[in-house]
Amino acid sequence: MSEYKEIFRAESEEHLQQLNDSLLGLEQNPNDLEYINTMFRSAHTLKGMSATMGFNTISELTHEMENLMDMVRKSQVEVSNGLIDILFECLDTLEALVEAVDSGEEVDIAHLQATLTQAMEGNMPVEHIKNSVATSIDVIQNEIAKDIPDEGTKTQAELDTVIDNIELSDNEKQAMQEAVNDGNRVVSLKVILDESCVLKSARSTLVLINVSKMGDIIKCTPTEAELEDEKFDLDFTVIFATKSADDDIVGAIRKISEIKEVVPTTIAENSGVEEKQQETKAVDTEEKKSASAVKRSDAVKSIQSVRVNIERLDNLMNLVGELIINKIRLNQLASDLNAKDLDESLANLDRLTNEIQTEVMESRMVPIDQIFSRFPRMVRDLAKSEGKQINLIIEGKEIELDRTVLDEIGDPLVHLLRNAVDHGIESEEERKQLGKPVAGLVRLAASRQRNSVLIEVEDDGKGMEPGHLRDVAVKKGLLTREEVDKLSDNDALNLIFMPGFSGAKVVTDISGRGVGMDAVKTKIEALGGSVKISSVPGQGSIMKLQLPLTVAIIQSLMVTVSDETYAIPLGNVIRDVGIKASDIKTIEGKEVIMLRGEVLPLLRLHDILESSTEKEDKQNLIVVVVEKMGSNIGLVVDDLLGQQEVIIKTLDNKLLKNMKGFAGATILGDGSVSLILDIATLI
Repeated sequence: MSEYKEIFRAESEEHLQQLNDSLLGLEQNPNDLEYINTMFRSAHTLKGMSATMGFNTISELTHEMENLMDMVRKSQVEVSNGLIDILFECLDTLEALVEAVDSGEEVDIAHLQATLTQAMEGNMPVEHIKNSVATSIDVIQNEIAKDIPDEGTKTQAELDTVIDNIELSDNEKQAMQEAVNDGNRVVSLKVILDESCVLKSARSTLVLINVSKMGDIIKCTPTEAELEDEKFDLDFTVIFATKSADDDIVGAIRKISEIKEVVPTTIAENSGVEEKQQETKAVDTEEKKSASAVKRSDAVKSIQSVRVNIERLDNLMNLVGELIINKIRLNQLASDLNAKDLDESLANLDRLTNEIQTEVMESRMVPIDQIFSRFPRMVRDLAKSEGKQINLIIEGKEIELDRTVLDEIGDPLVHLLRNAVDHGIESEEERKQLGKPVAGLVRLAASRQRNSVLIEVEDDGKGMEPGHLRDVAVKKGLLTREEVDKLSDNDALNLIFMPGFSGAKVVTDISGRGVGMDAVKTKIEALGGSVKISSVPGQGSIMKLQLPLTVAIIQSLMVTVSDETYAIPLGNVIRDVGIKASDIKTIEGKEVIMLRGEVLPLLRLHDILESSTEKEDKQNLIVVVVEKMGSNIGLVVDDLLGQQEVIIKTLDNKLLKNMKGFAGATILGDGSVSLILDIATLI
């Protein structure tokens, strides 16, 4: 969960910042409901994210906020200072909850939920403020130091003289002394309400909210209970410890409506004791956490991660590609010059370039689970609609793929899983008759295979019968009976990838409309990958998708045909061999050769590419064995230049974009352009 928690925290912090900015804007422009709309969207997203991750407390609080903001949108609740304060408290609590994700610590939100409920009922609540203030006082009173010297501070007699008509308990006096020794001022704040004020308890509560944000309340006259019950005239006094200036205090209180006058008076402050005499014992951490009001931290957090737009990463990858091309060019020039010093410098350049390339590629890698995680619910719903029981097993969720590749494989995997559920797994009655477990098995697995990733979709269903597939191809007019009879069983299985082919006896909402598998093949091959299928009638089927780690840089085998250089992706290459022309046989007008006990069809790239004639010496030929759809084919070339890492440049030109046989182009060290062969569409 750790990596997902990091993603959750990063995205949550963005939404919390959006909530904070919008709330600040709403406070300045209460009539601009666009701020509420923005907040609603952020809260809704945060609620969904937290519910998915199982952080129910965050989900519950954001849900309550959503309800309140929805009432504001519908003009059922008025935007007031009290509402703003409540939403800010919710925001601070959400921040604390997100921060507590790693530690697993719990934050009590019961008081906030009650507050939000009262606000939605049109009542500005005060109970949670009283609890907050009382808790703050209790914390200070219970945790004060017993042995702190009082040198340099006002004496208790002096304090008594300054505070007229206010009785202080010994604990309250001690709290004042401790606050002063800790570098705070003790302020007596007299607040006078307007004569027209109707809800005196609500206004006094808002004052206590703002005061508690600026410091620790020591004494309130009348008491909080008397303020709540409106057992006072129009004025009350709050004694609190703070580091805030008088102007800031007055400004914070003046924001509250129906406040006539605010008079702060410093009644105690530090007169200059040495720093070591000002040290106090720390308030116990656990008691601070138990306080019902969560205070927003003023500390500036260090940024641990940065979210980057994928287009910027694409541009960075293109620049790295250009760097590699120039590196290859420099290496080639250095070999021609045979300069030792230059060789050493280029060796360092080569190392640094490789490290940059690795870092850029790693920054684009994303766990495949971002795609896999959507499938359990999908398979469950499909199985339910079909009246089947399915056990879905997912393996290799931690395997990483380039973001571009990952974005493209979602739809193909949806097609394969749907076919497994609909075509593959039998009904419960059929499985019982066959002696199979009632619940069918669907397995989705990813694994690393050298420079590629293998994704398998397997089911233990009915499998596919090659003879049935031949009959379907003939019935649909895709092939003649003579053509299908010549196909091997493996080739017959590959008929399902033909456009318009469907073996379903009944068309359903899930599959069986003659589309899907050809789209899978087209999409995977467009990424430079391949699709293989194996099936045993009565036992099940396995679809294997071989995918490159990235579509930007690939390992290729460089070959020459006539005077041109071509790149064959190593993912398609099985081996290269030398053969004698005399060993070539002809079957039905097509060249083949026996290689390791198997018949290998031969194709001459000169003919396919319509290039100039082959070299005059045809007695010894070089063959590159490539794989396509599970079958091996030999490509006759003039020469092998070796393996090389190439940068894929797409053929964006309108005339070349849809040309079959080529996956793109690359620039070689000498500056010339080499086409990259697309085996899937070339042969």
